[in-house]
Amino acid sequence: MSTSNPSSTPEDDPRWENLVKNFQELDASVPREPSAQERSDRLKELFNSGPGAALGPRDSIPAELEESDEKFVPDEPAALGSGDPMVNLSWVGAAGGPVGLLLCVLFFRSAPTFVYIGLALCAVVGIAFLIKRLPTGRDPGDDGAQV
Repeated sequence: MSTSNPSSTPEDDPRWENLVKNFQELDASVPREPSAQERSDRLKELFNSGPGAALGPRDSIPAELEESDEKFVPDEPAALGSGDPMVNLSWVGAAGGPVGLLLCVLFFRSAPTFVYIGLALCAVVGIAFLIKRLPTGRDPGDDGAQV
């Protein structure tokens, strides 16, 4: 490690002067990193050229939509379990019955027969109740879309 005089100034060191002079004389034609706008323009130029490069309705965003200060706040979702208790119970039976059967077959083979029959009945009754609650008619003015 070299010892330097703390009172020396950058003008005293010829190497430092040479570095500063070289830095000031840097060539402006050295490639530089393009800005985000230049990248975006280059990508648009690349992908919007050639046959069939017609602009569509989504290619430009109107200024009044870009500068909107309104923030979308979604509605608060309903609490879990706040629906109809019979529907919740039927979902538990429809999903829990097959899962219970699978667990009994894998881990508790010596389970009594009524356990297997009970789990199968829970699944069948739960699925049947959910199917029964499906809507049977359709509103003629409703196209199914909701916002």
